Amino acid sequence: MPRLPAIILACLALAGGLVAGCGDDADDTSSTPAAAPPAAPPPPAASSASSGDVVEVGMKDIKFVPADVTAKVGQKIEWTNTDGQTPHTVTSKTDAVDFDSGSMNGGDKFFFTPTKAGKIDYVCTIHPSQTGTITVTK
Repeated sequence: MPRLPAIILACLALAGGLVAGCGDDADDTSSTPAAAPPAAPPPPAASSASSGDVVEVGMKDIKFVPADVTAKVGQKIEWTNTDGQTPHTVTSKTDAVDFDSGSMNGGDKFFFTPTKAGKIDYVCTIHPSQTGTITVTK
């Protein structure tokens, strides 16, 4: 039975090595997974979706998204039809301001830059219930 103690010793040595790896060494960080960076906080809710100097508005599910935006005088507003095969228009309903995109297919873009402060109401003439408002500030 001289082999039995050798097997037992080998098992104990192996178990000892495993237990040693589970210690609480402050210097040993290799067995501790790196903490994931904290998630970025969500952006604050705003009345306009802007990217730099451009206010962006989408067209999705027969709606302008967002429907109400704020822009400064001289700031470009960009509408993008993201509604697949559904055509849309962007047409001013405000008498003092005149713009009309004409029919826009999926992926088409339309731009408008306001020149004076005020409120501009607009509509999709294909879907009259699809409306939006631009509040233009100085």
